[in-house]
Amino acid sequence: MNSGGGSDARVIWSRLREAYRRFDASPHKPALVIALVVAVMAGLFAASYSLALGDPKPHHVPIAVVTGGPALSDPEAVVDALNQRTDGGFVVREFDTTTSALTALDEQTIYAVVAQTGEHEVTLYLSSASGSSVARLLEQDAPRFSGSGGWSVTIVDRHPLGKYDPSGITLFYVALAAVIAGFVGAVQARVNAGGLSLRAELGWDLVRSLLGGLSIVLAISVILSLLPLPVWQGVAVLALTMMVTGLTLGLFRLVVGPKWALLPTWLLLVVISNPSSGGAVAPELLPGPYEFMGRWLPTGATVRALRDLTYFPDNLHAEPFVVLCVWMVVVGALFVVVRIHRQGTGKPPATPRPWRRRRDDRVESPPQAR
Repeated sequence: MNSGGGSDARVIWSRLREAYRRFDASPHKPALVIALVVAVMAGLFAASYSLALGDPKPHHVPIAVVTGGPALSDPEAVVDALNQRTDGGFVVREFDTTTSALTALDEQTIYAVVAQTGEHEVTLYLSSASGSSVARLLEQDAPRFSGSGGWSVTIVDRHPLGKYDPSGITLFYVALAAVIAGFVGAVQARVNAGGLSLRAELGWDLVRSLLGGLSIVLAISVILSLLPLPVWQGVAVLALTMMVTGLTLGLFRLVVGPKWALLPTWLLLVVISNPSSGGAVAPELLPGPYEFMGRWLPTGATVRALRDLTYFPDNLHAEPFVVLCVWMVVVGALFVVVRIHRQGTGKPPATPRPWRRRRDDRVESPPQAR
């Protein structure tokens, strides 16, 4: 009886192994793997965007209170009134004059200025272009601030957004378009024009990036007039972004192979870089890790560079341009080095060079005759 049961178990196990071997050799296995990977990436995408953008809250948002001249008798009361609904999200920076505070607002080191302009009158200077989400939050809190402090509040938007961009997210979509077009273009070029040499590959990456950047700027700034983005500076920033994302995809194709290169590229540039960019909501309203990462990733640097060029041309910050250039140099250098090592400088071979020569591949020289 036991022998019969053991025989049945061996037959079942043998059939299962045979079914797995057939499945392993069929196209259904990679289809299953892709389905599972896509499911995981979709979940990560939804979770990342929801965590970053679903419930934005202020974290140490700097605002200025003018304490010199006709100063508020109790500056801290201003912030206490603003913090009633935000769990202490604002931080006070005191300035002696309204002029110095407004200069800091123009340089985007603060998000608002509170200055007394009369016996019971206060002016709240905002900068929607610096962060529309922060400006909206302050506008919503202005009545509470007025009621609790006994002041009459006048709101002045020193850097208003464009008429066709009232929510301030067009720059985010512009940067997102450059990122996605950059790596999708790189995928298509390397699939459909795979016989290019290294020099031709880089040359077409540059041509594609310049044309893509020009197309975006012409559509947004010239044809539709949605943003006052300067043409050639905008083209340069967007082309640099497309080059960075395209070379990132190219590097991953060489490191992990063409079949799976899109996954780490999507994870880095879309799942992580885009929601942390500060384009949809101000960086100070993002969760801590996103606020930190967005400053050093390509999409965040692109959004800040385009914002400076569009709304603050007289107060450009070097950091976002430097971040993009560093990404370009590092990713470009890694791509060139790995490309030369794996495929040489000419047309890619059918079989790339291995990372290391296996011991059994080494050909020993025949012993010399004595």
